[in-house]
Amino acid sequence: MGISLTWVAVEALPADEALLRLSLVKTAKDCVYPFKGVASHTLPNDWFLVAAQRCDHRIANAESMSALSKGCRAVACAIEEHVNFASVELWRDGARVWHVQHQGDEDNENISSQGLLPQRFRELLATVEPEDSENLDGHFHMDIPLILAKELCGFRHDESNADFDRTPFEELAELKTKSSWWKPWK
Repeated sequence: MGISLTWVAVEALPADEALLRLSLVKTAKDCVYPFKGVASHTLPNDWFLVAAQRCDHRIANAESMSALSKGCRAVACAIEEHVNFASVELWRDGARVWHVQHQGDEDNENISSQGLLPQRFRELLATVEPEDSENLDGHFHMDIPLILAKELCGFRHDESNADFDRTPFEELAELKTKSSWWKPWK
């Protein structure tokens, strides 16, 4: 089946402020990756990670990323492995700077991009392995968004890191509970 995941990371913003901007709250419960629901983890170099099961979670939508990135940088990444989909976006000061996406169910060598892309994107694209390559040390089109995300904030969902893996994720909950359709006053 593969991983279906959305994650965002924010630089130099206190964890409590990042969670408030995303309308999330800590639960004081630990969990391990992969997990169900939404969880957070501190990353090296002053980055804070929030990850959610499902590729289309609201934490990475434009409204959330605009709020999260005010006064700082934030990265949004979405992965749906079973259809070879990966995307990454860099946001700064409430606006999207660039976006890179691979949608392998349309074309295995498909890659689209927008914005002021880093030079690294062109380097990765120039050295990508063809679809039928057996060079597992190289990278493929789906890897490009994941490599760019890792180079920004130090996290990639499918790589292990001994220092990172020793510390569990912390479960999160929605700050506001959704009202029931039959109890709109709640």
